[in-house]
Amino acid sequence: MLVVTGRMHWLGAGLAALIPLSKALFAFGLRALPFINILSRFKTSPSKFRTNALLMEINFASRQVDGEILQGEFVGRRLSQLNSEEMQTLADWLKQTDRESYVLLQAFLMRSGGHSGAGSDQQQATDFADFSEAEAYNILGLEPDASKEDVIKAHRRLMQRLHPDRGGSDYLAAKINAAKDKLV
Repeated sequence: MLVVTGRMHWLGAGLAALIPLSKALFAFGLRALPFINILSRFKTSPSKFRTNALLMEINFASRQVDGEILQGEFVGRRLSQLNSEEMQTLADWLKQTDRESYVLLQAFLMRSGGHSGAGSDQQQATDFADFSEAEAYNILGLEPDASKEDVIKAHRRLMQRLHPDRGGSDYLAAKINAAKDKLV
């Protein structure tokens, strides 16, 4: 009313209105502070994937990937320490001896920007082609008598959770895709 009659400047009225608003926001902030502290304690720890020859650590929050070699010529070394020739030697050896470790190494190379030249996405998918239908049903979490529609629904559900674009691993996504391809 004072602004309308000209007895008070409109800036003064605006500042006067901010006082109760800032008091309410301050009170809300004090109430929310304990919850913010609790939520800040929950930090994602790196996921670990272990095969016979590799132990991989993937931190989905920072998108860092590294691993330790558990078998073979480079035992005890980190994947990030290998040069391209050593990486190629390791990839060739894993391709012959341990299929799961080889696929995990390919996932590391894709994520870290390296390329071994020894594999491709198509080759990774075909590396899983020789597992049985029972294994494929088990990967998708289905019974052996599941219909084609059930296979597609299970694949879609798993890929929504485990796709690399959503923080999942390339290795698991490749396994899920190969299981669907085997059954459809």
